[in-house]
Amino acid sequence: MRLTETSQFRLIIPEPFDFQLTVAKPAGWHWSTIKEVFKNGTLWSGVYLKDNPIGLKMSGTKRTVTVTIYSKSALMPREVNALKAVVRSGLGADEDLAGFYQFAKSDPVLSVTVKDLYGMRVGRLDDVFGRVILAILLQMVPLARSNQMMTALLEHYGIKITFDRREIILWPRPKDIARLAPEELKVKAKVGYRAERLVQAAQFLTEHPLSLHKLSTLSEDIALKKLMEIPGVGEYSAGIILGQTSVPIDVWSVVIMSELLAVRTPQNPRQEINTVTAKLKERWGRWGWLAFVYVLNDLENLAKTFKLSRLH
Repeated sequence: MRLTETSQFRLIIPEPFDFQLTVAKPAGWHWSTIKEVFKNGTLWSGVYLKDNPIGLKMSGTKRTVTVTIYSKSALMPREVNALKAVVRSGLGADEDLAGFYQFAKSDPVLSVTVKDLYGMRVGRLDDVFGRVILAILLQMVPLARSNQMMTALLEHYGIKITFDRREIILWPRPKDIARLAPEELKVKAKVGYRAERLVQAAQFLTEHPLSLHKLSTLSEDIALKKLMEIPGVGEYSAGIILGQTSVPIDVWSVVIMSELLAVRTPQNPRQEINTVTAKLKERWGRWGWLAFVYVLNDLENLAKTFKLSRLH
């Protein structure tokens, strides 16, 4: 799908703010899709606006982010305003980063990460199905295998958009996957048993659309329960999708967190997930998700000070 330039706007993001760290995080986390492009301070990516693919070219200078919109046809002013809100949220403009930094000063681990990643905002795009795909394809496999499955899924079923001499692939929409037979997904995307979960999740979200912005108006416990109604989404996956204060811990991260915070390597990591999760909730409280993201994106630097067995 070829898109043309139709509009442009600028956003002012509160300080502290680092555009590159926000959209191209050190751990390799993408902003919208793993098939976006970040080069020389510019991001080529995209989102959906009422199910329609929109291309975005973004660059930042200090607090100002310039966004060029590419679409099939000219957008109405209200649609441009809607995109502004989407991008602003995706850049984490409303996050209380200053408050988090104040809290982090007294934590021996977080105080290191905020110096290393000063100005990195987490951000959140309102794309439940994209996050569901990530959560399901991260289950019980090494990161390299997850990336293989995500790449195959996007190549076969993602929405390809071309603009500004770049090709970007957006996550498939729920309706794009809901109509598929699980066997087709298994063969083409090589996702194994996750095929049934992806199709069932897509069918559920097609019939029961969910918005992260609307979920954020609910208590976190209720929001997590609503997400866990999606087939294939358990407590850990729901925490990743929601991204509020919960710290989603799995077998790999329970070892990392124990070595960082308790200076010990668990002998039976799976059995300690609940214990470590409770300790992190007590230690980080409402800053849990921000703290978790900062730690995971600063592991290479943290490993210079702390002994992290899973990084060697």
